[in-house]
Amino acid sequence: MKIVFFDTDRITRDYLHDKKMCDCDVIYLENSIENTDPETYEKIKDAEAISVFVHTAAKMNAETLDKYPKLRLIATRSTGIDHIDLEYCKKRGIEVVHVPKYGEATVAEYTFGLLLNLSRKIIEARNDMKNASVHINDYLGFDLYDHTIGIIGTGAIGRHVAKLARGFGMHVLAYDLYPNEEFQRIYNIHYVSLDELYAQSDIITLHAPSTKDNHHMLNDAAFAKMKDGVIIINTARGDLIDTESLYKHIVTGKVAGAGLDVLENEDFLLHDDIIIKDQDIGLDFAMNTIANSKLLQHKRVIITPHIGFNSIDAVHRILNTTIKNIEAFFAGKTQNSVLGVKK
Repeated sequence: MKIVFFDTDRITRDYLHDKKMCDCDVIYLENSIENTDPETYEKIKDAEAISVFVHTAAKMNAETLDKYPKLRLIATRSTGIDHIDLEYCKKRGIEVVHVPKYGEATVAEYTFGLLLNLSRKIIEARNDMKNASVHINDYLGFDLYDHTIGIIGTGAIGRHVAKLARGFGMHVLAYDLYPNEEFQRIYNIHYVSLDELYAQSDIITLHAPSTKDNHHMLNDAAFAKMKDGVIIINTARGDLIDTESLYKHIVTGKVAGAGLDVLENEDFLLHDDIIIKDQDIGLDFAMNTIANSKLLQHKRVIITPHIGFNSIDAVHRILNTTIKNIEAFFAGKTQNSVLGVKK
């Protein structure tokens, strides 16, 4: 059996090199699946399992996966699965497994890294120091203590953010479709409606998955309900925020700052080798791309390239779970399935 790992960096290859995976032929490729050259493709086209990363520029859909006729398993090294066409996989009988839990502390800590950089203007001060142009009064920040943070989504990451916030002495509001009553009681957080969260929060941080129902949940109507000078943090999914609307409210000062580890259409910023087909280009895409570019240049916005997960500890947990997922599948004991394909 042949397993191909795409999107591997040196850390991934070094860590996996001596790992045995069900006595399979394992191939590690640095490139993403869509950048496979013809010679390499001939060596891997009979793969029964592939492992990809959430940063892959290609959508795991029919166009991509039809090239692998023997494929039985996609093991994504991520919690998110929105880069995979699940309906196509279900039709073809391809199992999809993911890493449901690896880094709630990792992403939560990164969330506060973004927040502290904004609240204390650390990057701005550092850049001015480098340029020998320091103006102390420009770096007046605010304490997190006694401020109110609103957490949208209280899954594993959102709950860990709440724990850290309580450690900073913050008041914690939360919104979730399925409130965790025990967590609310133990950590003294308060579940409220979205409108209440918007109106009462000094900081709003997103920790929800991307669905058709919450697409652009932070839009003109939502921003209008927020406090003047609100801080926005997003380490979840880019399309939760209407980028054009966010930029507009940054400019007016309604939003005092934003820390974004994810952006809508971020692939086109992360991968400069993507070829855009004519039919993919529309007014919405063009306007979003312009807004992203403007946000990148704004001094009250911090944008990072989707690295909230990226600590050595979390990466090792991801890889260990991926190995176990692959081994379990080929042993007939599938775990962490998102489809439950019957074999």
